[in-house]
Amino acid sequence: MYVDITLDEIIEYAMEVHSSDIHFDPMEDGIHVRLRLDGLLQDYMTIGGADADLLTNRIKVFSGMDISEKRLPQDGRWDWCGKQYAGTMRVSSLPSLYGETIVCRLMGNAGVHKTLRELGMPAELECRIEQLLNRPYGLIVICGPTGSGKTSTLYAMLRLLHRKETKLICLEDPVESPIEGAIQIGINEKIGFTFSKGLRAVLRQDPDSIMIGEIRDNETAQLAVKAALTGHRVLTTVHTNTAIGVVSRLIDMGVEPYLLRATLIGSLSQRLVRRLVNSGQYKGRMGLFEYLEIPTTAMDWNCIDDYVVVTLQESAKQAIEAGYTSNEEVRRAGIFY
Repeated sequence: MYVDITLDEIIEYAMEVHSSDIHFDPMEDGIHVRLRLDGLLQDYMTIGGADADLLTNRIKVFSGMDISEKRLPQDGRWDWCGKQYAGTMRVSSLPSLYGETIVCRLMGNAGVHKTLRELGMPAELECRIEQLLNRPYGLIVICGPTGSGKTSTLYAMLRLLHRKETKLICLEDPVESPIEGAIQIGINEKIGFTFSKGLRAVLRQDPDSIMIGEIRDNETAQLAVKAALTGHRVLTTVHTNTAIGVVSRLIDMGVEPYLLRATLIGSLSQRLVRRLVNSGQYKGRMGLFEYLEIPTTAMDWNCIDDYVVVTLQESAKQAIEAGYTSNEEVRRAGIFY
């Protein structure tokens, strides 16, 4: 069937160019297909008429969605395999004026296989992160907006842990890429298997290190802190903008300040900007980082700003001066200095 071939070709090409998302946006007379490359959407093709409806239905069927339900948003997952590439997609549908808009998030892209240096982290900061990971227990938090590369950084940090002598258990939604030596568990909220329920079970599995894909609620936040307090190394992400903002965010989620002060050992905020390869041309992306390091000795929590090793503004300025990116890119990421 034509639409089958077209859809497979779209996905194959998206994987080849390392697109992070495929957007199928309905129009009055068809579907407009766009790919997100290096953070920006680019036009790819338009599919018209009856083929547009067939394409939408095919995506929904293979993603485990109800094709008869067109009035409500749906979420699904698709383990796709093509001629040259294979991968997992997280699929979302949403009713709109001209039909359902569908977004396919390509999981396990090239970013989750990179080292901290390959992600753009300076050598000095990379060394500090490695030292942080050598601490036997405590809470490490990565923060930033959606699409800022938190998962890629988290994976790079996990690969630095000594996994042969210790037990690492990861709770993810969904599992994006295999990590050698780790036990990776996929969250499934549809059947009630949430991060909090999974974390309670993980704590009975004698882990040394625990990765929680995201802290979304009060219960998960308190369990994560409890795990760190009882001698585990806990790595996770939250949605907040600055490294210092992690403190207020977790307190807002119900964590007692004294418990947070006893467990938090470091937080990292980040943004992604496109890499400048020659005059005005970009290829790939790199991270800009802000790092709050909690010392092993006594700390004055009233002067928490003093423990920020590097700010996003300083990282941006250094990257621009080194010619890695441009001022326009930094501003597009919401960083002003």
